Parts: sequence; structure tokens; C-alpha cells
Amino acid sequence: MNGYQNHSWSRPIPDTTISAEIRAAELWLDSTKAQPHTIRELAAYLGYSESHIRRHFLRAFGMGPGRYRNILRLEQAARLLLRSRRRIIDIAIHCGFRSHPIFSRAFQWHYGISPSQFRRRQLRHAQNLRPPPDEMGEVVLGRHPETMLWAIRHYGPPEPASLSCLDRRHHGDRGFERHDTILVLADDPAITPKARQRIDLGLPVSASRPWPPPPCYRRLTLPETLAASIAFDDSSRLTQLHDYLLDRWLPSQPLSYLGEPVRVIRRVSGSPRYTMVLPLTTQPC
Repeated sequence: MNGYQNHSWSRPIPDTTISAEIRAAELWLDSTKAQPHTIRELAAYLGYSESHIRRHFLRAFGMGPGRYRNILRLEQAARLLLRSRRRIIDIAIHCGFRSHPIFSRAFQWHYGISPSQFRRRQLRHAQNLRPPPDEMGEVVLGRHPETMLWAIRHYGPPEPASLSCLDRRHHGDRGFERHDTILVLADDPAITPKARQRIDLGLPVSASRPWPPPPCYRRLTLPETLAASIAFDDSSRLTQLHDYLLDRWLPSQPLSYLGEPVRVIRRVSGSPRYTMVLPLTTQPC
């Protein structure tokens, strides 16, 4: 953890009480956060009134949908400032801000420092990192094929040791616990407070499993990608390995990180139990 989190909205989210329509609202806000859509368009998309969406979204997430979307934009920008070499203006536009001044004001309000100060602090942090322990494991670079999932989003603070518990919670009561799963970490643990971190729990789509997904599941396609991967058995090392790949290993490589979510493959049996996959590109950014 780099200590950059803004904890203004770090209240625990009652994940089990979030309705299907509010889950759909959150996913819509996430997928369209860089676009200038209105909450009225969100309400029309879901078939509810604006007041209904605002009231139930506030109850589920502790803030209204407009502010939630703005925080998603700022956290995406913070991730790119920390993890990529993109220019600040390019990051601002990519994350849905119309100009550098608008972005800088919003960022300063949320994090208490300017985007450039935020990035410089990260450079100092990287220079002061201690050497990684020898047991980090081998990083393997290779291509990962396109994968289609039935995914359900978990909201809230999963403890690192409870990844299998998350699977049982969301998949187990439906008889899916015997299948390998892929977890997509929608947030960067160095940026987003634990209480708001989101994980997509995915079951690979297979012709041998033609079951229809329950209502809260959605089809999620993970594109083919170049990626660095590292295998491990102890899920309590999840955050440590995530930071190692991005803070220690990646800066020494001729590769770039585009901000795509990190994936974790969880195997039902055998060893290693987990493989962390970091999508990368050879293109400069």
C-alpha cells in the first residue's frame, strides 16, 4: 500500500443487500464513466425514475450515482498516474475530464494534492522500496487467450485469505464451487479503500456447462493480451504480489501498463492454487 487512499467514503458496503437493478446501475456507471452521460440516461436505461435510482444507490453505496462515477474517474486517473508514463492531460481526457484545469481541481479536492505531486510522490516511494523477498517467485511473460466468463461483482472488503470464501459465497449455493474461477480485480488496492474494492468473480463459459446464469451474472469478455504472471499458493500474499509486479518488476521492463484490471486464476485442485495475471503492452504510453 502506498498510502494514497482517500477514505471519505470507506464505509462497508452491505454486499448481500444490493439489488439487481442497483448492481446494473453501478456496472453502467463503471463502463460509461469516461462518457458524458447523465443520471437521467441511467434511469431511462434501467426503466426507473431518477429519484428511485438516487435513493437506492445512496442506500447501497453511501453516495449518489453522480459522485460515485466521479470517484471512479479519479481513482482510474490515480491508477494511471501511479502505474503508467502517460502525460497528465492524456490521463485526464482518457478518464472523462474535459480539460487539465477541471481534472486538477477535482483531483486536488479528492486527494489533497495535485496530479503532478501525486506522481512525484510515487516516484520517491518506488526509489525507497526495500528489495523484494526471495520467495516472490518467477514472473513469466506470455500471451493469454481471450476468455469469456459469466461474472458476478462482489462489493466490499474481502480479506486476502478469503478468496475461496468469496467463491463459495457467490457461486457455491448454485453448485459452481467445483469449477476453476477467474477473479478480476476491478480496483487497485493502493488506490481504492478496502471497503469499496470490487472483484468480478467469473466462471469460464464452456460448451460443457450450458447453464443459464442467474440474474445478477453478466457476460464478461477478457481480451487476448500480453501479460506477466506469477503463481502462488497463499492468497494472503495477493496485495504483496500485486504491488511487487507493478512497483518493482514492471519499471525494469520495456513494457507498459494500460490500467487494465489484474486477474487472478483460482484452481479448485492442484498446485499452485493461484496465478496472478497482469495485462501489459509493448507499446509506449
